[in-house]
Amino acid sequence: MASPSQVHPPAAAPSASDFPVPPSSSLSSPPAPPAAPAPPSRPQLKAHYFHYSSRQVKARIDPEVPLEEIVKQLSASTQLGVKEPPGLFALREREGGELVTEENVREMLEKGTHFTLVSSPMLEAVEMVDKLRSTDPSTLKPAVFTLRTLIRERLFLREFVKRGGVEAMQGVIKRSSGNTLAYALVCLQGLLELDERGWEGIRRLFVARIVEIVTTEPLINVSRPATAILRRLASQPYTAPNSPAGETGFSAVFDSIFDQPDFLAILVGKLSSGDVEVTNLSLGLLESLLRGSNELRDLRIADALENLDAWKTVGKLLDQTKGADLSALLSLQRQLLLSLHVALTTPIDEPHYHLFDEVWVAGELEDTDETNRWRRLGFRTEAPQYEFEGAGLLGLKALKRFAEDSQNEFAQTLRDQLKRPEAQRLPLSTASTLVLRILASYFEITSPPSSPPPTPSPYLFRLYELHALVVQFFARMWAESGATNGEEEVERVAALTRGQVKFVLGGAGGEKSWFKVRQELLNADYKTVRDRQLRELAIEDDLLSKAPVRNLRGRLYLESYEFVKAQRIACLHRGAWFLVSPSSTTAAGSGKKAMGKNGQQVWRFYRLAPNRKVLHWIDAVEKREIGPGLDELPEKIDVSSITEVVPTGGTTPQRPPASRQGQSNGRTTGSKSRLSFLSKDSSSRTASPAPAPDTTASLSFTLHSHTGPLVELTAPSASTFSEWVDGLSLLRPNGNIVTRATADYIQTLTDFGVK
Repeated sequence: MASPSQVHPPAAAPSASDFPVPPSSSLSSPPAPPAAPAPPSRPQLKAHYFHYSSRQVKARIDPEVPLEEIVKQLSASTQLGVKEPPGLFALREREGGELVTEENVREMLEKGTHFTLVSSPMLEAVEMVDKLRSTDPSTLKPAVFTLRTLIRERLFLREFVKRGGVEAMQGVIKRSSGNTLAYALVCLQGLLELDERGWEGIRRLFVARIVEIVTTEPLINVSRPATAILRRLASQPYTAPNSPAGETGFSAVFDSIFDQPDFLAILVGKLSSGDVEVTNLSLGLLESLLRGSNELRDLRIADALENLDAWKTVGKLLDQTKGADLSALLSLQRQLLLSLHVALTTPIDEPHYHLFDEVWVAGELEDTDETNRWRRLGFRTEAPQYEFEGAGLLGLKALKRFAEDSQNEFAQTLRDQLKRPEAQRLPLSTASTLVLRILASYFEITSPPSSPPPTPSPYLFRLYELHALVVQFFARMWAESGATNGEEEVERVAALTRGQVKFVLGGAGGEKSWFKVRQELLNADYKTVRDRQLRELAIEDDLLSKAPVRNLRGRLYLESYEFVKAQRIACLHRGAWFLVSPSSTTAAGSGKKAMGKNGQQVWRFYRLAPNRKVLHWIDAVEKREIGPGLDELPEKIDVSSITEVVPTGGTTPQRPPASRQGQSNGRTTGSKSRLSFLSKDSSSRTASPAPAPDTTASLSFTLHSHTGPLVELTAPSASTFSEWVDGLSLLRPNGNIVTRATADYIQTLTDFGVK
């Protein structure tokens, strides 16, 4: 750096100083040798003006000189009169206030002329923390206003965090209001955006304060940065390193929002605020909350959003004129799919039984016949908790919502069905579950999405509304086609419904308006739907007749066969209860009589050993809970001794029985719910009697050995019948599929794979 020029008073115009000139040669010196050619002249350095207090100095700065050396020479300048050590100073561009750093010093010297010698970032951080701890508004408000700019500088930020700035800022936010609060929140937002570890200094009580601000603060300049802070905190991983006592960003937000009952309602309301930034911040916060909840398989937030009709509000944002960020909408759509997948794969358990009570209340039926309660409500059996396979908790929630919406006339439909002959009654609750499965398959809820979808799906955001419309379509097809209450008839109507869903919804882009979707589902007639699907089947059959498709079908059939075989044998490992026929003279060839006291019927629980070589069993007058393992099953029979499994009443059960208790693996759980069959007394009362004669004939089968019949058993349900008859048959060498239900299942899987 060239030497500084003379000091100029403030009013005087500064004059440029030249570089020092070497002293002239003496006249008495001997003649000098001829001079070498002069080197090329150095470019003239730009003149800069440096200010400190009321003084200034003009100097020409070599941009190659380190910044630390520049500050050191300026501090040593007598013209500026600096008395403090140079380590306490830094340079800022005078007009814009930008800090000069080692990274930008060359650029700043090229574009700037006037600079100010100011306190270093370290000193500024110390002074700022002191000001933030002040209770004097005249000190605090200017400090947080200045901090908005300083917090963006990484050198300052590092020193600020190191010296307790995060804690001081939290104190300001806790005790301030109005513009001071708004400035402080903006500063904290900037800190969290720049410092990846800044959130670790934030504690749970402070997060609760931010949640309170979002919930109660009407000023948008306050609630906007507060929402951004929560979004940033909630996006932190659920399990974070070096976080004491589990106080991570997400866990703190997740716990705090449940202390503010109105928080989610306020957040959903912000989606319609008209402020694009607030809308996108709210979408991002919802996405972060759902993502963390899905990782925990916690459905409380998803349920609360559904109750608030939040998804309908989000669906309206798909209109591009609203200005919402499409990528944020797609990310939120993915989390919605994940939460629906969690619900779909959550089995019905005792904590969910209250939902059955709510469905019952919505049905408005008189509780006069305890043995025929749930079938009157539209289920197939008196054990409805087992009828949601493939639909899970999501299916039960969809049924509850459908039942409670007065527009769907759930109660009136049930009363109308009870006036019809039993064989022609629509199993309304069963239809609801079938429709949910159809929609889950269409929207690919059955498997978790690995990435955000490429296009938005407005229909997904109205899933429950769509479910209600499709259930009503199912009911119309049932009535107009004259369907009867049998498995094949139910599947036929389900096939019509599946085709109509695909036809109406088209692609995932949602080309049709919601009004059009409603019309095509509510006004469709059976003849039109059937004729269109017959035309589609004709086109499909032509394609399936081609050689490559035939080869594909053959390969998929083998894969489906092995899959179903493994599934059936897995059912044997789980075990099930069966009624032992009174005509069985011995118990599986053991010489023990298969008859209870005083001629009571006998229930027998069978379970296949892990080695697949032995069936273990035990008799009981009443079904009871059987724990895992084989310790409670003292009797056994070698699988190798079973030479044949013969269905007694045919291989195709005509209709399911009244109870499906046998699939519970003997579990009976006490409950105060209206599901009284789950209590011990009710279970023995409703499940112990033998099924009606017209039902058991098709659900009975006999195990044979080389010496004759071993035992005749009656399955409690059609599904248990097919699972065990085919499972036992497939255990044998060269065993085959016996029942029509299993054969159809394999064919369905194959057809699905081919399509």
